[in-house]
Amino acid sequence: MSGLTDSAEDSRAAKLSPTRRSFVRGLGTTLVLPLAARLSAQSAEPVATYKNPLGIAIGDPYVLRAPGGRYYIYGSDDLKGGPNKAFPAFTSKNLVEWTSIGHALEHNPEDSWSVGAFWAPEVYHVKGKFYMFYSAQWRHNPTNELENFRVGVAVADTPTGPFRDVRNEPVFDPGYPIIDADVLFDDDGRMYLYYSRCCYKHPVES
Repeated sequence: MSGLTDSAEDSRAAKLSPTRRSFVRGLGTTLVLPLAARLSAQSAEPVATYKNPLGIAIGDPYVLRAPGGRYYIYGSDDLKGGPNKAFPAFTSKNLVEWTSIGHALEHNPEDSWSVGAFWAPEVYHVKGKFYMFYSAQWRHNPTNELENFRVGVAVADTPTGPFRDVRNEPVFDPGYPIIDADVLFDDDGRMYLYYSRCCYKHPVES
C-alpha cells in the first residue's frame, strides 16, 4: 500500500511543470526552516525548574516581589543570626535559585522591646520604603507570662535591610498574646492588620 501511495505522489510530482516544482520546493523550504530554527532555539534555552526542598532552612516564609522584578524571601529562625539579628533573607531572579543576603532585622538586645521568638515576617513596599511586620516576645512582662507575643513593625530603605523598629514597642497591646500579622491594603486607601490570637490562655478550650 505504501509503495502505491509513493508511486502516485511521484506521478503527480512528475506532471508539475519545472516552474511549479521549483515553487513547491521553495514553499516547503520557507515553511520548514523557520520552524526548525525555532525548535532548535527552544531546545537550547535552559529551563529553570525548582525541586523541593529548596535548601533554605527557614519557617514561615514570605516572598516579596520588589520593584524591578527581583524576589526576596524572609523567614523565621529566632535569632540564629546572633543576639541582635533576626529573619534570614534570600534573593532570587527566578524563584528557583536563591542567594543568602544575611539577616534582615537588626535590634539592640539590651533595650529592644522584643527579646525572642522572632517569627513570621512579612515585608511590604509602601511609598519608597519597606515595612516588616513580625511577631516577637515582648520584654514588658510583669506577670511573667509564658507566651507574651506581640506584633512589631520595622522599616528599611531597601528590601535587603537592615530593618529597624519604627518604635521601640509593639504596634499595639490587645491584652493577650498575638502572632502572624498580615496587612491588607484596601482600594479606598485604608489598611487593615490581621493577626492570630495565640492558643495560650485562649478563651476557647482546645
